[in-house]
Amino acid sequence: CPFVTENEGHKVVLLPIWKQLRYQIPFGTVEQVIAELRSHAERDPSGMLVYADDGEKFGVWPGTHEHCYNDGWLRQFFKAIYENRDWLEIVPLGKVAGRKAAGRAHIPSASYEEMLHWALPPEAFVEYEQLEKHLKDAGQWERFGRFVRGGHWRGFLTKYEESNLMHKMMLRVSDRLADFEKRFPEKIDQAALARDRLYASQCNCPYWHGVFGGLYLPHIRQAVYSCMIEADHSLRTLSGEREVTIEVYDFDADGSDEVIMADDRFTTVFRPEAGGTLVYLALNRERFNLTDTMTRRREGYHLKLTQAAMPGASKKSNSIHDLVLAKEEGLADFLIEDSYHKRCFIDHFFGDDVTLEKLQTGTFNDEGDFVREPYEYVLLRKAPGLELVRDGQLLRAGKPVPVRVVKRFTFDPDGGRMNVAYELSSPTGGEYEVRFAVENNFNFQAGHADDRYLVIDRERPANSYLDSTGMHDEAYGLAMVDDYRSLAVAVGSDRPAAIWHLPIFTVSLSEGGFEKVYQGTTILHIYRLTLSSSPTKINLSLVAGTNQEVLQRAFATQTVGS
Repeated sequence: CPFVTENEGHKVVLLPIWKQLRYQIPFGTVEQVIAELRSHAERDPSGMLVYADDGEKFGVWPGTHEHCYNDGWLRQFFKAIYENRDWLEIVPLGKVAGRKAAGRAHIPSASYEEMLHWALPPEAFVEYEQLEKHLKDAGQWERFGRFVRGGHWRGFLTKYEESNLMHKMMLRVSDRLADFEKRFPEKIDQAALARDRLYASQCNCPYWHGVFGGLYLPHIRQAVYSCMIEADHSLRTLSGEREVTIEVYDFDADGSDEVIMADDRFTTVFRPEAGGTLVYLALNRERFNLTDTMTRRREGYHLKLTQAAMPGASKKSNSIHDLVLAKEEGLADFLIEDSYHKRCFIDHFFGDDVTLEKLQTGTFNDEGDFVREPYEYVLLRKAPGLELVRDGQLLRAGKPVPVRVVKRFTFDPDGGRMNVAYELSSPTGGEYEVRFAVENNFNFQAGHADDRYLVIDRERPANSYLDSTGMHDEAYGLAMVDDYRSLAVAVGSDRPAAIWHLPIFTVSLSEGGFEKVYQGTTILHIYRLTLSSSPTKINLSLVAGTNQEVLQRAFATQTVGS
């Protein structure tokens, strides 16, 4: 029978799902399912069991199409239901909801047990599994398992910076829509597109991750971001916003303010407290988030990678929650943990021992304290922009060397370009040789597609795939081009630098098992500089938009090789 609950006096009918059926259909035998139903019917002939579950169990998850259709499980199941119709009746949920309630119930804020397990941080993730195994080995799980709780769904917003950023951008768009409707009540109907796109961006899939790819799948993240960007740009257009706007508030709810700068072409989010980095860069007209990368991190399930079998080695009817497969060999080599968020304008001071290989494995040492530490900021009003300053230090032979880094971000009046002016100095009066690197990370999703490639200055390298690795000793700029979407982004410098590029690969679980996923390309401009009390200046520019526009503006005096 149904139960009822209430919130502020408003009644809601609850239909509790019978958990065993959720696992037995379609992963148990038909005989097991009928036996489960019969045992309840014998105890309570007028009783009811509710079944509701995901449709992808019947043909989408690995092995389930063969199991359900080719092997005939689903046909056998329906046949068994029909043959037992003398005692087994199938009724729609609406009819059941109209029955007299069995009583009042209040349920906790929760989800199914696997989801709450996945929401835990890596250490707790493993400890949860150990507790579950302990109770099952002791034969106590059936009795006490219902008291075992994992985390909370919002734990994903703490566990994954990328999920939190996406969630807070969605909330920002929601707030902007509500504000627009208050300021322009006569235009509410015109905001229908923004409202529709906002609701689409609230699809839960990319905000979490467990056995399913979820957050780790770039195409799902980008689809949600596209909806947010379209909604936001629509509101900006309807509001008549033409000039650069600057907002300062705790955007990501971490206790520190962020700076949001936007114009018709770009929307950007800067985190002064986290290295003064650019963590979000949206192309408003093109509805694309260039900085939609993933930081490589340890997952609690990575311990199971050594147990993973190649596809075909596991029974086809196993539950998705029990599958331990690997899509390719050698995935353990890609289990790398980054110590910082992989976004844009990250300031490094490399020692001479830092190599491309060490960058790939995340094992390099940084002499400076500029990557994750706070920068002071000043808003520039005359030419709208942002100045970020950090008085930090380098560690040389165990001794600190004071260093000041200043970076100013301004939007070009013509749009589609952001100018970034660096000034580096040391107030000690001495001179110091440094290897200063500016790191940027962008993602066009397909790392090894022919229609997505790199351009270094005027040339397209022999291996120009986005997932390629390369070092160019003396160059000015690098462009990432996406001919599939007709988009591109380029970062150029007014002085030559060593330009390195390397891919970001994560190893995560999906329905098909462990898989390696391309999450973006890291670009580094590396400069050999002599720092003194007189500032050393470097001028960078970021150009982004349509591919033809970017290649023309970023390489205005050059002919790009095909």
